[in-house]
Amino acid sequence: MTKMQKGTEGRRLVFEILLELERTEQKADVLLHAVLRKHDHLKQQEKAFIKRLTEGCIERRITLDHIIDACAKTKNGRIKMPVRLLLRMGIYQILYMDAVPDAAACNEAVALAAAKGLSGLKGFVNGVLRTVSREKEHLSWPDREQEPVRYLSVYYSMPEWIVERMLAQYGAELTRQMLAAYQEQRPVTVRVCEGADAAALCSAWQQQGIEVLKSPYQPGVYQLENVPGVERLEGFAQGAFTVQDVSSMLAVCAAGIQKGDTVVDVCAAPGGKSMLAAEQCGRDGKVYAFDLTEHKVEQIRENAARLGLAQAEARLQDARETDRTLEGTADVVIADLPCSGLGVLGRKADIRYRLKPEDIISLQALQRQILASAVRYLKPGGTLLYSTCTIDSAENEENRDWIIRELGLKPFSFRKKLPQALDSETAGAGYLQLLCGVPQERPAVDGFFISVYRKAGV
Repeated sequence: MTKMQKGTEGRRLVFEILLELERTEQKADVLLHAVLRKHDHLKQQEKAFIKRLTEGCIERRITLDHIIDACAKTKNGRIKMPVRLLLRMGIYQILYMDAVPDAAACNEAVALAAAKGLSGLKGFVNGVLRTVSREKEHLSWPDREQEPVRYLSVYYSMPEWIVERMLAQYGAELTRQMLAAYQEQRPVTVRVCEGADAAALCSAWQQQGIEVLKSPYQPGVYQLENVPGVERLEGFAQGAFTVQDVSSMLAVCAAGIQKGDTVVDVCAAPGGKSMLAAEQCGRDGKVYAFDLTEHKVEQIRENAARLGLAQAEARLQDARETDRTLEGTADVVIADLPCSGLGVLGRKADIRYRLKPEDIISLQALQRQILASAVRYLKPGGTLLYSTCTIDSAENEENRDWIIRELGLKPFSFRKKLPQALDSETAGAGYLQLLCGVPQERPAVDGFFISVYRKAGV
């Protein structure tokens, strides 16, 4: 097999993934993971290329289409989707993958067009990509002053309605910082479990060619670059570590779980918060981890078994309904609820294209329905943790006000539980909104809302 043929094979997989995502409602990360597992024989460098190109084409779709339409001198609807996908792939490599020569990106796209039965359009594909390669230093963008929303939408590849909401809530500069941060490559964050040898694990990972950086926010937490797949890492099968973002860990820590506590996690899959809660409450405690489908419940069970946390019990349970057998028994309720996901667009870029404006309102209604059920698990003096991975005030601050007003819970300070780098006066009032990429000098965390409340005692 020639060098070009090898390259075409990797690009063929990317093309097929992107085409499948256009035809179905599958989540991009799930489909990509499945394809890479199916083609496990590929070298790690090839897998990394496939992952980068797939994610990049999804993340920068609006930007890429703007460039296609400008350079092809046509409108979006006039280019058939398979051809548009080939152009997105080629342009992404030309503009954002320095290790790929422009000529290779063009030639491979033409070869893939022929392989996919698009020989009649090879000249068109080649012409557009050669134009982009030639003009890449002089690409035109919407006017930043005259069309600020459209400029931010095209330049940072974000739907205009999301840009408008961000601008209304955070202003121009913070919005720009967040949009820029969403486009940066993010490391895999792992938490070393109690009893595991962190130094030995880090040494083993480095020997696997992985770059390891200690997190400035939490002890025993590391950021990993060049990860071939977490299942392949030293210590994974033995339950020595788990994957979890810092924001998610901070939320659990804010709840103040003690040894021996009973914890109910109402929307637990895949189980990251439940597993940390289980470590914190210890063998004398209990964590009930609920989720809606058997598949998700099985994910939680697998995680608990791998980490050796027998005190974590996964159950099939609709969070909108209360398990009457557990009413009034929980010291802590974790309500990390389904949300718009606008805080994790750097990790799950396809959310921005699946989400609609009306979804924000329906999600808020769902969140309140679940919260009204979840609060019934609290014993007198118990703690409710409400968190989301979004930055939208309708799902965050507005729900906080609703919890206080309608559920009768009182906000509770968790400022002392935060690392100094993330200290905030609002945590003293019982809530914290983390923004990805803000401030710019701080290592990025996911956009996350954390709020803590107490139920009145006896």
